[in-house]
Parts: sequence; C-alpha cells; structure tokens
Amino acid sequence: MDSKDFRLLGALYQNGRQSYKSLGRQVSLSAPAVRERLKRLESVGKLHGFGLWIDAAYLDRDEVLVFIPPERTKDDVARVLAAPEVAWLGWKLDGGMTVGLWTRDRNRAIENLSRAIGVQPSGHAFTPARPHAPLNYLDWQIIDSIVDDPRRPLREIIDSTGLSPKTVRKHLDYLIESEAISIDPRQGASEGAGELVYHVAVAGTVSAGELRKLMGDVVLMHQAKNPPMKYLLCRDVDLGTVTTKIRALGKLDGVETVNMTLNRDLIFGTKFIHSVVREKMDELRMRRQRLQTPTE
Repeated sequence: MDSKDFRLLGALYQNGRQSYKSLGRQVSLSAPAVRERLKRLESVGKLHGFGLWIDAAYLDRDEVLVFIPPERTKDDVARVLAAPEVAWLGWKLDGGMTVGLWTRDRNRAIENLSRAIGVQPSGHAFTPARPHAPLNYLDWQIIDSIVDDPRRPLREIIDSTGLSPKTVRKHLDYLIESEAISIDPRQGASEGAGELVYHVAVAGTVSAGELRKLMGDVVLMHQAKNPPMKYLLCRDVDLGTVTTKIRALGKLDGVETVNMTLNRDLIFGTKFIHSVVREKMDELRMRRQRLQTPTE
C-alpha cells in the first residue's frame, strides 16, 4: 500500500460516500484511477467493503468499546455478532477483538458479551450520549436504506425510500456533516510489499497534534471520553519503524497506554443495526399518530 492508497483510505474515513471524482481531487488522481486503486485494494484483501456506523447518542444509547484478548476464532466472531447489542467488531490479526456495543445498560451488555464468548474482556471504554438535535423520520428512513450497503447508489436509495433526489441528497449530506453517521472502510490486514497500514489505540489526554507530530501521517478514526482514548489509522514502511514509533509514543506526556494492531476485518452487526433504526422509526411514527389523533 503506497502513500496514495493511504490517502484514499483516509479520505474514505472522512466520507465513505464520496464519488471517485471527489476522492481523486484529494489525491491528485483521475476518477478512473481512483476506481482502479480501490478495486485493487479489494482484490488483494486490504479493503473488504464498507460499514455504516451511527452515533449511538441519536439512538438514545451509549457506545461501549469492549476489548477481547487474542486468539479468538471465526466461531468466536460469529458468537460475538449474535450477542445482544453488538453493533460492530474489529477482528485483529492476533485474534483479539474490539467490540462496539450500543446499549442503555453498560454492565448488562458487557456481561451478555462475556457470556456469549466465554471469556472475560481485558478492558472497556465508553462514550456517553452527547447532546444533539434529534433526527427526523426521513433521516432514519434513509439510514435504514443504507445499513447493508453504505455506498449504495443514489438511484437505489431513491427507489427504496420513494423520496426525491433532492431530499435524499440533503438528508445524506446533513447526516454525514453532523457526524450522526459515518461510512467506514472495512480495512483488512495490510502487510507485505509496500507501506504498512495499522491501527493504534492511545489511552490518555495527549492531543491529536502531538500524536501527528510523532507518528507522521495519521487519521483520527474515533475518540472515547471515559477513559480518554484515541483510535488512529497510521502508515509506515516496515515493522521496525512501527515498533520504534510505538515505543516513543508510550513515553509522551499524557499517554497512559498504547496498543498497536493490524485489523483482519471490521464487521458490522447489520441485523441489530436495522432493529434499533426501525425502533426509532416506529417511535416517531407512533408519536406522529398520537399528535394526529383528535382528542375528545
């Protein structure tokens, strides 16, 4: 993976629904060249597609990140995805997992996950629901239409929702710009010839600016507030350079712990995501019906 591939991945993390033309402007490539690069990344297993992440606050839930120790199998992955309230999981090259739960009861959700996989987590972090403007029914209708395919063509979204092109574009733009949703590349293990792309989880109050100063090219993918953690996408030329930077990172002021991993896959619990989105749609539909029902 070279520098342009990495910049493409970084741009996709910012907005996974960008057109090839838009992506090309950011990396000085033509639209056909962008399309060919993404196809090549998919063909070699470095890009497995895309997943839809929703800010759990809009679902009136907290997002809890649970860390599962290494040597988990494909069967373990299936068990985790079948557990209650699992929205996504990152399966690491060493077999460990980071599991994203969207829940109203953190302790119960973690207990359910531990029971499903038969092992105690090595730790967890959570992002409490933040204040936000609520989404309306059309927002949720559009979200529901792209859960299974976040880069679904606009025409298919229009056909499935019955909404006008203008309405779909307006709502999608708002959802992405407000960070109510993000469309994340499902990055696979990136190793071998060319540059190495890896993920780093940093616990502590260190600023993103300090991290970039040391690590070079990074994409800030996610933050958790309690405890404070930052999740980065990084690139380097080889494992030796990565090891040197990780050691230096651990010595920075404001850094408590550092964990570097290579993702095997990022998998989304689309069945669960559909269920909580449709729960919001039903809630709004019933509220609207109550308002329209005349009182005696």
